[in-house]
Amino acid sequence: MNAPPQVRLSVIALAVTPVLLVAPSVLFAAGAASVLDSGGKRVVSATYSMDGSLASLGGITAAASPQVVARHGYAGQLYDVQSLAISASAGTVNETGTSQLSAKANLDDSTFLSLAATSVVWSVASGPIASISISGLATASNVYQDTAATVRADYQSKVSTLPLTVLNVGNDDYGLYAQDGLDDAWQVRYFGVNNPQAGPDADPDGEGVSNYKEFIADTNPTNALSFFHILNIAHAAGFSVFFQSSADRKYTLYYATNLASSAWTNIPSQTEIPGSGGVGVLTDPSPAGRYRYYRVGVRLP
Repeated sequence: MNAPPQVRLSVIALAVTPVLLVAPSVLFAAGAASVLDSGGKRVVSATYSMDGSLASLGGITAAASPQVVARHGYAGQLYDVQSLAISASAGTVNETGTSQLSAKANLDDSTFLSLAATSVVWSVASGPIASISISGLATASNVYQDTAATVRADYQSKVSTLPLTVLNVGNDDYGLYAQDGLDDAWQVRYFGVNNPQAGPDADPDGEGVSNYKEFIADTNPTNALSFFHILNIAHAAGFSVFFQSSADRKYTLYYATNLASSAWTNIPSQTEIPGSGGVGVLTDPSPAGRYRYYRVGVRLP
């Protein structure tokens, strides 16, 4: 009987020495590709800068838009968000105007990452912000005076807030008081917000003087004892007329020689005298005739 053929298996052992192949790194930015070597030098373009080192792909890359500062050169990179920071295109915004909000995540390796506005949960913490869109556009409410507001951003359990100031750019455009001829801040001061008793023709204190006239005189429309009147008249080198003045009003002295007549004449030297906030004085330096009656006119500047 013939013996079956034998098969010899030969094993060839190959000694493989690891070889590091350093290929050019390709960075894509703003739709254009740039090739960087790893020769230990800085390479820059309009949108990024890179510090490279020989035999290592480590370094810092900064891109301008979208704004990113990141360590690179790793097959995979893990990071933790340490804090959240938000900013606004304008820290002050006109009433009914808008300001664009943006956010960035500060990472645990001292770099940061710009966040898409839609990845952040926006909300109003306080103040007259009417709404914030999903894209971070904040719209201011109407106000009667410059008013502080605060917006809030939430991202991965991190919270950040930002103060804004809503500017009052119209003095007669607030709520129920809009376009009624009275200053909104004056109405809110005495009546609060949207009170029907604050209308220009109303007389809530019942002394016979309308809110409009009390506004012009800058008196308290809710106090019957507060009304514009002459305090005293003194004779010394003419006649001096004393009255309570307001710092943002102007005053004129008028006279008449007969109360039966409606003709009142202003004294030229005493026209458009600004108030001081204290007791004002207007003087008729050279009165003529036996009788003179005086009246003080007041108006807004």
